[in-house]
Amino acid sequence: MIPRFEMKTESGKQNRLREWNNPDDKKAAYLAVIKKIMADEKFAAECLTSAEFARKAFRTVGEIDVPEDAKVVFLPEGDLDKAKRDGAGSIVIEMPPRKNGYRDGHAMEYVRCTYTTW
Repeated sequence: MIPRFEMKTESGKQNRLREWNNPDDKKAAYLAVIKKIMADEKFAAECLTSAEFARKAFRTVGEIDVPEDAKVVFLPEGDLDKAKRDGAGSIVIEMPPRKNGYRDGHAMEYVRCTYTTW
């Protein structure tokens, strides 16, 4: 079994993976994945169908060590335009802690990514 911090290339050689907590590494991984998406329609479609596939794409194509708890999510083309036009774009919400119950007035702090203010 290959350690998490290494991966085998097509030639069978081991390469060190980029680090998730390094902004330059993340940018390089992102650019590699986006280039693959632009060149491969089937790959792009797979990135939309499965968050696990999208996560693995960053590890294999982006050659970056994606932490087990990191989420990678792609939205379909035009999602931003739909949000601007219809106000119907996507939103990303972090699950709130359940142990303290609902804290009235602080619910919006769990909205992590959206196109317009909710």
